[in-house]
Amino acid sequence: MKKIFLFLGVVAFACMAQAKTATLDVSAPLNPSTVTYDEAGVWTETYNEEDYMTIDFPSMSFSHLPSGESWDGYFWDGFTFSKSSKTTYAAMSDQFNCVAGGGLAGVGTPFLLGYAPEGWGPVSDCQVYFNDGKAWTAEEVYLCIGSWALENVLNGGAPARKFAQGDSLIIIIEGLDKDYEVIKGKQVTFFLADYRSANEAEWKVNSGWEKCDLSSLGEVYGLVFTMKSSDSGSYGANTALYFALDGLKITRPTEVATFENETGGINVAKADTCWQGADAPVVGWNSWTSGDYTFQSYYGGNSGYGEYYSAWTVSNETANTSTGSAEPNRSAKGGAYAGQNFASWNLNYYGVDTIVFDKQVVPGFFINNNAYAVTSMKSGDSFAKKFGKDDWFKLTCIGVLNGAKTKELDVYLAKDGKYIAEWTYVDLSELGEIDGLTFTMSSSDESYGYMNTPAYFCMDNFGAAKPEGYQEPARAEFPDLGTALPETTNKVKVQKVIRDGQVLIIRDGKTVNMLGMEL
Repeated sequence: MKKIFLFLGVVAFACMAQAKTATLDVSAPLNPSTVTYDEAGVWTETYNEEDYMTIDFPSMSFSHLPSGESWDGYFWDGFTFSKSSKTTYAAMSDQFNCVAGGGLAGVGTPFLLGYAPEGWGPVSDCQVYFNDGKAWTAEEVYLCIGSWALENVLNGGAPARKFAQGDSLIIIIEGLDKDYEVIKGKQVTFFLADYRSANEAEWKVNSGWEKCDLSSLGEVYGLVFTMKSSDSGSYGANTALYFALDGLKITRPTEVATFENETGGINVAKADTCWQGADAPVVGWNSWTSGDYTFQSYYGGNSGYGEYYSAWTVSNETANTSTGSAEPNRSAKGGAYAGQNFASWNLNYYGVDTIVFDKQVVPGFFINNNAYAVTSMKSGDSFAKKFGKDDWFKLTCIGVLNGAKTKELDVYLAKDGKYIAEWTYVDLSELGEIDGLTFTMSSSDESYGYMNTPAYFCMDNFGAAKPEGYQEPARAEFPDLGTALPETTNKVKVQKVIRDGQVLIIRDGKTVNMLGMEL
């Protein structure tokens, strides 16, 4: 186990900001959740004009614009699914083929087929929207010519003519702004066929998947793909404007969990109050997000002993003192590290809660003692003893990857007669790449294998990098702890019982739960 002793100094390096990456996997869409294909390897819902106006994947949605029975037949724009293994075009039914015969994963695997007729409007219907409403950097995409388009380039076919010197077939990729309007002045041009050279030996035609660098577009909220052919007339291109797409990769900086009020998320409605996972939490686990991280809160309902909440609570309380279990969500500093809100955690006895996120090296977060825990350690309470100089209180951070625990980090919230009273940075980079983080707590004061010290701590800015030039703040000392208290003053009559499935403690004739809250 890796140990972090926050009392011993500052880690000498700063963590780098993390990036969130999303890469298109055509085999794993969100909507439709299941893709059915006909015998030719074409999506059976291509012409369904009611249910699928977009094709959705994690972080990105592709336009799909069917027009039902129009033009004496079926018509569609935008993108559709195909896994046709045919590479040539002979009839209209072959419009869903590409020359690679499948996606990046190989022949017969799914890819997205785009149909982008330039003559139908000022902007192509082949568009991609980043569906979290945030700006991303489009890094790269893999493109391939459609079989019908290639047939026109090589051999013509009414109304298209065979390409000759000076001809070209291109895809223009442009970015979309936050209003999903085309950003002028920046574009990437990708040649599917290039006959511009006077030297026929230099003519080029796409023959399979090729990577296209999109990074020059910068931060965008989506992309639009427009095909253009030099063989065009009054009704637009004569060349069939079909292309295949796969492997679109987008990135953006990971957003820190600041726990501030967010649209559709955290809502600490008024000052000096708390929010516990939902405006109307369901009994059991409630999940919610801040930044790019998902947290859990547990609501135990009302079992006759009062309502029970545990795991994560968001608070904006500013007091730095607590009278006990009735005021459990205050920081020892008083208020947040930054902004108005911070998170308060307490150990849950009904299961393990995990912060969930995309795989990354989490830089760290800011930690503070909980005022309730500090009050107990300083003075003792009906459940826990007053701390002596040799007592300690510890948080263990446990990395999770693919559902399995990885490395652990220990953070001492109190040790050697001192405790964390200021917001203090915890470096998590030693945990390496993880996709989850969970916690447990321990103390030198325990009974029957259970910790007596209130199992709480406070967090802010989860996922933040260590500030440049950061210096760890000084620790507060417990007052009047020159010597350890006599052992007899720390002992009371304790009995563990189970009532209605809930673990309770009878301590000096008073019934308390495992959090030390009198019932």
